[in-house]
Amino acid sequence: MRKKLLALFCAGATLLFTNIQRDRSEAAQQPSPKYVFIFLADGAGTAQLEITRLYSRHIHQAGMTLTDKIMKEGHLGLITTHSADSLVTDSAAAGTALASGCKAKNKAISICQDGKVPKTVLEIARDKGMRIGLVTNAAIYDASPAAFAGHVSDRNEFGSLLDQYLKFEPSLLLGGGRDQFIPRGQKGSGRKDNNDIIGLFKQKGYTYISNKKELEETRATKLLGLFSLQDMSFELDRDKEIEPSLSDMTAAAIRALEKDNRNGFAVFIEDENTDTAGHLSDVASVIHDFREFDRAVALAYEFYQQHPRETLMLVTSDHETGGLNFVGRASPEDLKKIQAIDISLSKAMEILGKNPAPDAVDRLLAEHFKGFVLPPEFKEAIVKKRAFPPLFPSNTAAGVLGAMVAGQTHLHWSTSGHTNQPVFVGALGAGAERFRGYQDNTDFARNLFGLLQTKNGKKQKSRKP
Repeated sequence: MRKKLLALFCAGATLLFTNIQRDRSEAAQQPSPKYVFIFLADGAGTAQLEITRLYSRHIHQAGMTLTDKIMKEGHLGLITTHSADSLVTDSAAAGTALASGCKAKNKAISICQDGKVPKTVLEIARDKGMRIGLVTNAAIYDASPAAFAGHVSDRNEFGSLLDQYLKFEPSLLLGGGRDQFIPRGQKGSGRKDNNDIIGLFKQKGYTYISNKKELEETRATKLLGLFSLQDMSFELDRDKEIEPSLSDMTAAAIRALEKDNRNGFAVFIEDENTDTAGHLSDVASVIHDFREFDRAVALAYEFYQQHPRETLMLVTSDHETGGLNFVGRASPEDLKKIQAIDISLSKAMEILGKNPAPDAVDRLLAEHFKGFVLPPEFKEAIVKKRAFPPLFPSNTAAGVLGAMVAGQTHLHWSTSGHTNQPVFVGALGAGAERFRGYQDNTDFARNLFGLLQTKNGKKQKSRKP
């Protein structure tokens, strides 16, 4: 009996060792993906994902590409979010970890804690000859996209970041932030000099576009699209005839990056609005913008289905914002109440203005927050601009309206800032298995380095684009 048990043990050990060696061999020989999509829902944790999934299911009887396709067909992971100098990261340090594979101090853009300036995953892809794209509904120079294509010690060094973009020359940049591209003398400019950055991009062969129609019509492969002075609109407020959505920009990016392209592409696509909405305690905007983000992911999934062996899709976040959760006796009826909200809290602040009258508050509720009741003390706080917790620090109206919606839908916001929660990673396609499990956010970039720098197990030589 002992001999039989020993023989079985040896056979099992041999099989296990063989499988491990085979897995390692397959991983080492895995080809580098030709097409890489990096999707980032800024500020969106697992709670935002699940609330959006429930809303899609109960209100629209629909699923989500992220949960139903990417995570089910591919691999699911969690990543940490802390920065080098804080347990709670900002988007700059988090973006640095995802793009450059090192911990950075808050506010730093792809400069490591020790002062080193590493290459980002998009810079490595560019060295391989891949086309590069940056897409966001934030300002194009904002922390998250900047972390993949620039290096500054302070995220607010916008001029330096745009100079680096000009030198880096990604194939396309689509987003907001026109204020830093136009000379100081022009209306809406945020620059301190008279440099015409749009003109400088045109000199490098870029086609400049500024609205949805131009985006749909262009067939250029080198694009600069700036669709607002600063951040683009929340999905609830967007003028659908003029301003493109995130999925509109994603469709245009795929079309431009794929055209006449043998070397492949790597594209970063961000929804910033999920973070901004979290800071405002604006659950309706979180949901509507996360659903739009998922529509953009669906377009990339369609592309993946056409090129399954050559495409890697990564969908993640940089941190969670707001400490959001349903609590108590939450039900689908709460989701139906949220459905009735038809503007963002940012738009509500704009409508009310700096000195809102009581009747203006009443009209706002009747027209845009149907089914909600504003208690007298809440209304008084808005009119008199008096602090009334829970509160968005910079604007009483946003804080009060956010508290009203939360209190009447069994929602809870624990903060108007970031939290230290780990965030999800959904990975599908070539090399996706590297991203499963619980990892540090710096591993996200390191996994990509391993895929982009090798081909069939050998280090890939850089080449001119």
